[in-house]
Amino acid sequence: MLNLLMNAHNIISSCCGPAGNVFAKIFGNDDEDQTNTNASAAPAAAAAAASGAGAAAAPSASKKKFGFTDKQAKYEDVPWSKLPLSARKAAKAIGFDEKQWDDKEWLEIDDKHWEDLTDEEKTACETLGWDANSWDEKYEDKSWGDLPTHVQKAAEKLGWNQENWDDDWDTPTWEKEWTDFTDEEKRCLHVLGYYVHTW
Repeated sequence: MLNLLMNAHNIISSCCGPAGNVFAKIFGNDDEDQTNTNASAAPAAAAAAASGAGAAAAPSASKKKFGFTDKQAKYEDVPWSKLPLSARKAAKAIGFDEKQWDDKEWLEIDDKHWEDLTDEEKTACETLGWDANSWDEKYEDKSWGDLPTHVQKAAEKLGWNQENWDDDWDTPTWEKEWTDFTDEEKRCLHVLGYYVHTW
């Protein structure tokens, strides 16, 4: 029975993608940061072909933009219409509506420290990819070796390495205005916890 459900899940995922995947909706797995997309897409395509279910192409294997998932980048560069349902609900819980989200408006929650957030706000922020360190400190208080791998990768793309991070050196990135950053640099800054209002 489990194999039957998994095959059905894989076939639906390969032809419909996450947005049309009823299994993901049922089991609450609608975030775009799934790590097994590559593992499930190939068997799904093979299962679909073997069962004669059609020649629908598998969805793009990578859901990463510039090497980071939307959740790792706090969904900061994702328009409201493209947010997964869980992220949209989380954004609403902290005060956003579609216009405010897409216009990158400043909200009252932006003035709060992590410790001052309610439990509901923390949960919503965590759903959007935030944690206490990215919210308050932007990882500036962490040594290179204590940074999560994806944060190290973002920092490297912005010019840091272990030596200049641990010695607290600025990089040329530090001198730029937000509007001067490329989309890739902005994505990396989002991973670190920066966005237009905190830069």
